[in-house]
Amino acid sequence: MIADYTEAAVCRVDDLVDGQLKEVRVGDTDVLLARADGQFYALHPKCAHYQAPLAKGLLNGHRLICPWHNACFDVRNGHRLEAPALNGLPTHEVRIEGGQVFVRLTTDKESLENPMVAPDPSTEETYVIVGGGGAGAFAVEGLREGGFIGKIVMLTASQEAPYDRPNCSKDYLQGKAPDEWMPLRSDEFYKDYGIDIRTNQHVTSLDATTRQIELASGETLTYDKALICSGGKPNPLPGLDPELKGVYTLRSLHDSQKLREMGQQGKRVVIVGSSFIGLEGAMSLRKLGSDVDVVGMDDVPFAKIVGEKIGRLMQGWHEKEGIRFHLGRKIDRLEGSGAVNAVLLDNGQRLSADFVLLGLGVKPNTDFLKAIPREKDGGVKTDNYLKLADGLYAAGDIAHYPITDGTQRIEHWKVAGLQGYTAGMNMAGKEQSYSSIPFFWTNQQGKRINYVGHADHFDAIIYDGDPETDEAFLALYVLNDQIKAAAGLKRDQDIIAIRELLHAGRMPSVEDVRQGINWVDELKKA
Repeated sequence: MIADYTEAAVCRVDDLVDGQLKEVRVGDTDVLLARADGQFYALHPKCAHYQAPLAKGLLNGHRLICPWHNACFDVRNGHRLEAPALNGLPTHEVRIEGGQVFVRLTTDKESLENPMVAPDPSTEETYVIVGGGGAGAFAVEGLREGGFIGKIVMLTASQEAPYDRPNCSKDYLQGKAPDEWMPLRSDEFYKDYGIDIRTNQHVTSLDATTRQIELASGETLTYDKALICSGGKPNPLPGLDPELKGVYTLRSLHDSQKLREMGQQGKRVVIVGSSFIGLEGAMSLRKLGSDVDVVGMDDVPFAKIVGEKIGRLMQGWHEKEGIRFHLGRKIDRLEGSGAVNAVLLDNGQRLSADFVLLGLGVKPNTDFLKAIPREKDGGVKTDNYLKLADGLYAAGDIAHYPITDGTQRIEHWKVAGLQGYTAGMNMAGKEQSYSSIPFFWTNQQGKRINYVGHADHFDAIIYDGDPETDEAFLALYVLNDQIKAAAGLKRDQDIIAIRELLHAGRMPSVEDVRQGINWVDELKKA
């Protein structure tokens, strides 16, 4: 009898220890082999997010963590545990015989949806999601994973259903990512799970006492529970004439499409603001052939976040590609009759411009909320379960959530996805406390900097490797004699280990860190 499956011995039992990963071959198929608690598991070897090689990631208990963007999966069943991946990983059968590990291929799929319930059309209970970004996208899946079978309505001001927003400043803006890559899910997915996505919907009022939402169209919706994940709105340039054409922001897919059309060979663009998004935009427009000037108020880009040494390094990467910087400068005014043609700096320097890109950060988009107190920055304060009021939750850019020594608000894609998912599960009745350690990444001239933790200021920086001379390095940010955050280039496993240690409350002392730490070994300690 001829077997109708492919199976192979891939290693001996004692070839791997607990916590070890290895990519193996079964027939013509690559498979990730993992060992945890004495058990072997076989999974698809590429991350469901951007296809990163998971063998270069890290296994902490049953948590399999991607090296690039820290998506996380359960090694036992392949389920997605953390954003930015939406799907889980297919698994294969494993058996032990004669001291050898055999893997039998059981699927040829590259990713699988987490288990979700189907909607019940007879159920009238209605949950509303205000916002169609990362938090909203993960929230609707959290609702169905959590067992909610009622109606789900997503209201988004965008022209599109949820899409891969981080790519808008990177490959998509450069013309390297086609349109079909951008949607997070297909229209069929949302239809199958009964998720009613209403685009071009502007919410003018949400009253937490009456549980009513008013739209600019005049329609009023009543909700049983709602999640506010309305994101941020770009900060304006003070004194800007609203009628002046040729001034853009980079916040949406539509913005990216417009800038891609504008930023062709020889076009002159001035970017106001030296933020991460501003410089990712500068990078991408330069790759399109634009002539790029960057104006920033800080003397060194990103110095307040990653320190001056790394900030200067990143500035140098851009300068090598022909991007010019004007730092420690303010905008005096934009010039042009009807459309911008120049930017005048506060030192009198005049920069010619075919168009201007504003990268001045965002503030929480919460003006429409009624009966909900707001923080000084416009955000809203949640409890540990991301709850604002009875039947009302918040996630993403607008949410101040509790931490050990106060609250914090984070504006990053992975954080938004994790919070949206947690809020969705809690709305479905699961009562999961949100306690994740923040993580973000940025691509600056093809070099990915990963950052974990949060330090809006710091007393000192401990370097492992020299950013000025080494190809790979870590920077650890110290506040009040504690490691609060870390940034790294080509130190993916270390960044993962640091995040897991921060989450577990097991971060080594500053003194020990100064003596030198093997972060992966530190994580493996009991």
